[in-house]
Amino acid sequence: MIDTIGTLLLGAADASAVASESHSGSIEMVHIATTLGMLLTASLLAGLASEFLRLPKVTAYLIAGLLLGPSFGDVIPHEHHLVLEPLTKLAMALVLFYLGTLFPFDQIRRISRRAIPLSFGELVFTVILVTVGTYLLGMSAAQAALLGTLAIATAPATTMFVLRETNAEGPVTSLTGTLVTLNNLVAVIAFELVWLAIEVAGGHASGSIGETVSLLVRSLGGAFLLGLVGGLVISYACEIMHTRRWLVLLVGASALMLGLSESWELPYMLVFLVVGLVVVNSSSGTQKITAQMDSIGGLLTVVFFSVHGSELDLNLLMDVGMIGAGYVVLRSVGKIAGIWFMASRTGSPVEVRTWLGPAMLAQAGVAISLAATATSRNPEMAGEVQTIILGTVVVFEILGPLLTRAAVLRSGEMPIANSIHHTFGTPLGALRNVFTRLAGSAGLLSKKQALSERMRVEQVMRRSVEGIAESADFNEVVHFVEHSHDNTFPVLDDKKCVVGLIRFDLLNQAFFDPHSDHLVRAGDLATPPEVLLHPGQPVRDAVELFRQTTDDCVPVVTDEPPHRLVATVRRSDLTSLLIRDRKAGLS
Repeated sequence: MIDTIGTLLLGAADASAVASESHSGSIEMVHIATTLGMLLTASLLAGLASEFLRLPKVTAYLIAGLLLGPSFGDVIPHEHHLVLEPLTKLAMALVLFYLGTLFPFDQIRRISRRAIPLSFGELVFTVILVTVGTYLLGMSAAQAALLGTLAIATAPATTMFVLRETNAEGPVTSLTGTLVTLNNLVAVIAFELVWLAIEVAGGHASGSIGETVSLLVRSLGGAFLLGLVGGLVISYACEIMHTRRWLVLLVGASALMLGLSESWELPYMLVFLVVGLVVVNSSSGTQKITAQMDSIGGLLTVVFFSVHGSELDLNLLMDVGMIGAGYVVLRSVGKIAGIWFMASRTGSPVEVRTWLGPAMLAQAGVAISLAATATSRNPEMAGEVQTIILGTVVVFEILGPLLTRAAVLRSGEMPIANSIHHTFGTPLGALRNVFTRLAGSAGLLSKKQALSERMRVEQVMRRSVEGIAESADFNEVVHFVEHSHDNTFPVLDDKKCVVGLIRFDLLNQAFFDPHSDHLVRAGDLATPPEVLLHPGQPVRDAVELFRQTTDDCVPVVTDEPPHRLVATVRRSDLTSLLIRDRKAGLS
């Protein structure tokens, strides 16, 4: 793997040298390794600062790149962006690969009823508002239609990185991943269809309409075919190879498919979505595959966002003027209002109606790539569209991650404790804590009170939780268990009160009983809830409770009767908190 990265960097250095020699305006040459070092160092410092400031790391990496880019430091040569482009595209490809693995066929069937109406509402509202609004603001009909299509896309890398960083789970989180996949898939296909319509309407189509449609079908069909073959090859190779070789296999196969996509002019974003979809449905080791990708994906992600940030130009934000401001407002309103409207009509939970829209606002790679494609095809018509996209990306990429993180936190799918990276807020405070711990270890001072002593259950619990109805039959119980991340399941009565717990290990006997399907109810499988928590209890009570039980989660109920289920506390979340506590030297 080190040899592979070294080869990439050496190739990048050679390309940089050639580019630098041809760049007559440069007085002092900057080596590509220096640029990469500056970007990674700035990202490292920004990542540390994000923990003090409670910011998503994505935003920090983007700001780090922004400070080195043309808006401020202007220390990154333009040629180096071209040299690093294969690495940033490979990072995007791996993110799309991972995104595709989130959708096994059984999950697609399970969430399609909820996700497709929400996605339809988001797409329709966004396209109509942006197209009509920008046309009224002075864009031509073709430009407005193009902007309406590009507005569909949501930044997959940004959004998924924030969701993984927060360790969020629940309907808002799962629907966000689903809608990001759907609207980027639709954006790629709709872009080609809209471009075909623009060419035909303007009389600029090369060849007959049939030839143009054939070219479109060949492009999209080729992407699906390449993704299908690539996914099957990866799944088969992982079956016959040792896991030690998987990382080289995955990076090599991804780089190969990326190169073929670029050479054959296929939409690589679509290729890698299909690859992930094929792998998750044909491989028995999908989790191990994604874990292998994480080992290099983290580094590539930092490179992706820092390079992307260094390309952002605040001057473009000023250049787009009223139309750019209108695009930001119209796209934001379209996504939020479209999801809210359809969620209200389909009876979705209030958390989905309120927070799913804000979680979908980040925009970057897909829209930028499609805008660049349009400009290469028709610079005169699409040049202004590209400027608007590049200018407004500054807003969506800085605010988007903040809104995504706020959405999963406010919807209760991310425990409040996960947003606390450190127990101090300034570098001076950190220095003070070091000496305080040193004095405490020497017996001169008492140690600072631990997080588990100061925090309440409401700060570590996960509010997005469902229980099993007491009257549910065995098949319904199995369906609930199959799609749950826990091994302990609360059973609820009609008032949402916890009447018992079903433990996974106790289901074994029922699984082998041929009469269970019709005779057994959830209430029959449940045992009385011996342990329950309340939101106002200190976390230390939860810690002591988990020491007395083997359950992986404990229900949290309201303080006043009837004691309705409001959340659960997971053993894994408490363990993470205690580890963080110990590392800080405060426990």
